[in-house]
Amino acid sequence: MNKISLLAFVWLLFTSGLGPAEGADKVSGYLYEDTRQLIALVEDAASLIEQRGESAFHEFGVEGSRWLGGQRYVFIYDLGGSCVFHPAEPGLVGQNLMGLVDLDGRPVVAMITDVGKRPEADASGWVFYLWEEQPNSLVPSWKGSYVRKAVAPDGTVYLVGSGLHNPKMERTFLQEHVDRAAHLVLTHGRVDAFEALRHRSSPLHLLDTYITVMDSRGNLVVDPSFPTLATQRSFASFRDKSGRAPYAEITEGLKSTDRTWVSYIWPKGNLGRMARHLMYVRKVVADGELFYVSGTYVPAMPVWMK
Repeated sequence: MNKISLLAFVWLLFTSGLGPAEGADKVSGYLYEDTRQLIALVEDAASLIEQRGESAFHEFGVEGSRWLGGQRYVFIYDLGGSCVFHPAEPGLVGQNLMGLVDLDGRPVVAMITDVGKRPEADASGWVFYLWEEQPNSLVPSWKGSYVRKAVAPDGTVYLVGSGLHNPKMERTFLQEHVDRAAHLVLTHGRVDAFEALRHRSSPLHLLDTYITVMDSRGNLVVDPSFPTLATQRSFASFRDKSGRAPYAEITEGLKSTDRTWVSYIWPKGNLGRMARHLMYVRKVVADGELFYVSGTYVPAMPVWMK
C-alpha cells in the first residue's frame, strides 16, 4: 500500500464513529476551562446557523463581540472545502482550500470537512495541526480546532469551528487517539497500520505526542519520535527517576482488561524539570501477535487553569 492510500484510510478512520459523543452535553469530558469555553462558543455559533442560516455570519464578524476579539474568531467552510467566512483572514473567503496541508502534511481542511460527512446532524470533532500563531510567524505552533456540523434551514451543510493555539492536552484527546490507533491495528493488520502510524502527517499524532506501539517484549516497533534510528529501542528496561518500571505496571494492568493508565516521573521537555507523565495503553492482538498501543502526555496543573 502506498503512502497516499495509507494516509487515506487513516483519515477515514479518524472521522468515522470514534469521535466525541454527540448530543447536548459535549463539554463534560473535558477538564480545562478554555477547552470547555471553546466548545460552547462553536456549539452556540452552530445553533445560530441552524436557526438563521447564512444571515448569522454577519454577527460573527462584529469586532469586540463574543465571537471576535484578539485571537478568538469563528471560521466556516462548506462541504466542498471552500471558505465561506473567516474574519481573521478575509482573503480566504471564496477560495477552495481542500488541498491545504500543514507543515507535516496533514490535510487541514479535508479533516475539517470530513466532520460534515458524518451522518449525525450535530456531528463534531477536533482537528489538530501545525499553524502560524501570528501572521508571518517563523515557526508554526500546534493549534487545536473544535469543528461542528451545522445544517442551515435551507439544507446547506456548514462546518463551523474555532481554535486554540498551544491547547492543553486533555486526557480525552489522548484516549480517543490511542483508541483510534488500536482500532486501526485491529482492522487493517500490523503491516499497513504500523506503516501509517510511522508517518508524521498522521492525524493520530497530536500536540507533540506520538502514538507508539510495543511488542510483548517491550520493544518499540512503532517509534515516530525517532523515525531514522537504526537500532530498535526497548521500553521494558526503562526506569523513571523514582526507580519505577512502567512497563511492568503496563503488563500487570492489562492482565484483566484491554486498556490501562500508568504514570512515571521524567524531565519535561528541554527544561529538565521533573514532571508526572501519564501514559494510556491499549492491548491489541493483530496477526496473532500481542501489541501495546500507547501515548503519553504531561498534564497541565492545576486542572482549572484557563
